[in-house]
Amino acid sequence: MTPLPKNALMLAPMVGITNRAFRTLVAELGGPDRYVTEMASAEAFYSHAQYEDCYTDARPAPAATSVQFYARSEAAMEAACRELGRRDEALRPDGIDLNFGCSAPHIRKSGGGSAWSEDPEGAAALVAAARSAWPGTLSAKLRMGPDDDYPRLLDFCAGLAAAGLDFITLHPRTDSQKFKRRARHDITARLARDLAIPVVANGDIGSAEAARGLFAGGAGAVMLGREAVRRPWIFAVLRAELSGAEPLAGRPIDRLSVAGQPLDRLAVALRFLELDAAFLPEKWQLETARRFFDYYCEPLSFAHHIKYRTMNSPSLGAMRSTLEEYFGQVPADLAIADREIAYR
Repeated sequence: MTPLPKNALMLAPMVGITNRAFRTLVAELGGPDRYVTEMASAEAFYSHAQYEDCYTDARPAPAATSVQFYARSEAAMEAACRELGRRDEALRPDGIDLNFGCSAPHIRKSGGGSAWSEDPEGAAALVAAARSAWPGTLSAKLRMGPDDDYPRLLDFCAGLAAAGLDFITLHPRTDSQKFKRRARHDITARLARDLAIPVVANGDIGSAEAARGLFAGGAGAVMLGREAVRRPWIFAVLRAELSGAEPLAGRPIDRLSVAGQPLDRLAVALRFLELDAAFLPEKWQLETARRFFDYYCEPLSFAHHIKYRTMNSPSLGAMRSTLEEYFGQVPADLAIADREIAYR
């Protein structure tokens, strides 16, 4: 079991995006201290459903990766943890992360994700079931629940911690807020002070300044999701800036390359398409690329135009041609510029 490093940088789970292809891209560009896979169903995994080995693939860095499961029952979670523990050592992830925060209607209706916020004792029992079957790192990720009642949130998290978690990640928005309003990191700081295990901050983190503020407030780590898709090199930039390197000057980025080529936005985009085709089932490839470029293209000068064209590309090859044409017409967007490093 690998302990969470102090002031760690982490990659958040994102459905349809943080699969092996994307995590490999991020790793090539400097990488976080810890990765979390996209959410997988515990029931589907232990039943050996199609594609579950892909959802739970911990490469390229199994020793620094947690597989995220959601489950509807203790039995399902325990069975999934035991099944994952049987994986060959070289491919076995270091950790398992339990999803208590997904508020998608079909997940809640099935009894998974944030539905557990209505059953604190059941949620703690789910953690205990996972802990009984999994000797490695065990964590959980959640939102604030149905409201911003802090005593209720603290009691819920304290129950999870006592049941065997090593750390907990909070995205401080309520279930219904989606990404509306700013994340309530005052709540993150309170929880970090009041909980006996480390608390990881997640939500609206896109700069070294924001990370420093969260570390100063007591967060044990920061976790980035959407910002890491917009800027897959962000962990290298944050690491350099947090260590005292010149901020926003491009120096950390100038030292990076992708697939042996100097870093620019087109090179990163094309490398992602290569990894997508190499590592993911053909059925997933186009949708994964569409999700990636929906975020990745946001900082571009003509974002709406290029996002529309990539979303409507019928193949990865057509997507590649679209991107090459765009950057040929707008070469200024190739550069990883200061305005993009500071992009929020």
